[in-house]
Amino acid sequence: MLKIRWIGQSGYVLSDGKTEICIDPYLSNVVDRIAKRGRMVKPPFSPEELKSDVVICTHNHLDHIDIDAIPLMKKENMLFLAPDDAKNTLLECGVVNYKSFDEGTTVKIGDFELKAVFADHTVPAIGVIVKHNGITMYFSGDTKYNDKLEELKKYNIDIMFICINGKLGNMNVNDAIKLTKIINPKVSVPTHYGMFESNTEDPKIYTLKLDCGFEMKYGTEYDVSEVMKGV
Repeated sequence: MLKIRWIGQSGYVLSDGKTEICIDPYLSNVVDRIAKRGRMVKPPFSPEELKSDVVICTHNHLDHIDIDAIPLMKKENMLFLAPDDAKNTLLECGVVNYKSFDEGTTVKIGDFELKAVFADHTVPAIGVIVKHNGITMYFSGDTKYNDKLEELKKYNIDIMFICINGKLGNMNVNDAIKLTKIINPKVSVPTHYGMFESNTEDPKIYTLKLDCGFEMKYGTEYDVSEVMKGV
């Protein structure tokens, strides 16, 4: 049974009981330390408690490559996937098992297939297509609206996780609604909000304008089958 948990910003943990995948874990307060932007919510768990087999970092920004948290993780048991632009940052954090994950790269682990797809951000970035036992999910990471994103429709996405905050190189909620209608997933979940007061959005503006919109609760674990039903 596939489970998913939103851990803040664009961060998610996926697990089928055999393999665990983590995307963009932000588990410290490094953004406040460096940029004076404090967290609105506490981390759902400590970096030391993360037990993922694979950690995907979609781009080299502090809330996606957490340079205070990664040194504390049990990295010897983890494969880190990230664009080449992020390689040196990860190595400086002590990562010992790194694989390039630029657009077009596919990695298979357990019953998961992970594919890096196009994103348009302020630094080299990717989105992620995750396939698992017939379910296809899309995680946008950070991206501006770009017509090229419309090509994702070809993946027949079941669940879409889309940024909505509209600042610092991300599409706004209206652009996210537009893209969702084009891609036409079964369920679409707003993400990348609720972490920094200067960079957030009301998710209900998104979910209430879409029949497929579903708001996940922070830190709560769901069965993916529940998310598919919009429970």
